[in-house]
Amino acid sequence: MSVTLIRAYGGSAAGQTLELSQELEAALIAQGLASAATANTSSSGAQTQNTYGGMATIPIGASSVVITNSLVNANSVVMAVVSQAAADGTLLRVERVVPAAGSFTIYGTAAATAATVVTWAIQSPPTGTPAP
Repeated sequence: MSVTLIRAYGGSAAGQTLELSQELEAALIAQGLASAATANTSSSGAQTQNTYGGMATIPIGASSVVITNSLVNANSVVMAVVSQAAADGTLLRVERVVPAAGSFTIYGTAAATAATVVTWAIQSPPTGTPAP
């Protein structure tokens, strides 16, 4: 198993996916510092992911991806970054993330000429209070 950090931990930034000992991963999840990672790099386009962090792929020809997530509302803070070493030549970075009731949209800088993987993390729960 691996975890995606919701908050920075041990020199690793929020949004990073790490493989740690089972005990440490369980402790980070229990403290709300991480969520169980999901490998979604094979799925392009709109997805449903009800976790505090994950990965999504912006498909060729698109400049955004919609993630349906019951943990999000319009006041949630969601961070996202392009997370592949050889990123697309046009979609170089995430421009903005727009949360809504039950979903959020990740927008890139341009239409992708290759499938582009982004890693995302919810920084605050739907109530608007900071995550633990």
